[in-house]
Amino acid sequence: MKKLFCTILILLTTVVYGLDFERESSYQNACDRGDAKACVALGAMYHSGDGVLQNFARAKALYAKGCELGLGSGCANVGYMYENGHAGKNLSLALQWYERACVLGDGEGCASVALMYENGIGVSEDMQKAVDYHDSACAYGLGRSCAHLGLLYEQDENVVDAVIYYQRACDVGMAESCVRLGEMYYYGQGVAQNEQKAKEAFQKACDLGEQSGCKNAEIIQANHGWRAE
Repeated sequence: MKKLFCTILILLTTVVYGLDFERESSYQNACDRGDAKACVALGAMYHSGDGVLQNFARAKALYAKGCELGLGSGCANVGYMYENGHAGKNLSLALQWYERACVLGDGEGCASVALMYENGIGVSEDMQKAVDYHDSACAYGLGRSCAHLGLLYEQDENVVDAVIYYQRACDVGMAESCVRLGEMYYYGQGVAQNEQKAKEAFQKACDLGEQSGCKNAEIIQANHGWRAE
């Protein structure tokens, strides 16, 4: 009877907490063998309480281990924890960990540094540093930083550079940037006017699920003129 009660209690605990011992054990074993991605994945489980009891201290330690093993996302996640108070709010440390992530090639880390400088979060506002870090993030394939730089340059009336960054953003799947790129090709803003390139950009936006891209590509195809949606 006692054994049955214990079995039921274990089952109930598993149901209540949704514990995933198999996944936790698999990641832990891999992490112990030096697999940085496994360390970060296990850290994410503890951070969010996904399959384990939530434990910020354990999450931070695992992220830090992933960082030490050379995985930038581990560093960036520690920075996030410091920025958002999950490891005790400390913006100076957040910046250091984000910078470390950026050095290791993590676009999210670079973008986080950029936003701290852009918005004066824990540091003096410095738009040049913000642009430089967004540029690094974009180079590492973070589309939203490419798109943001496109917007910043356009707002600064530098349409030539705006086109360059909208193109990079479009290339990595940012649909709204594809639409803006199409507009710039159609009107000849920052580039030679080219209706075919405009149509290609709109079509890519359409393929990515942006309906305004579909409509504008159809309008060009039908030779009925063009309008911004």
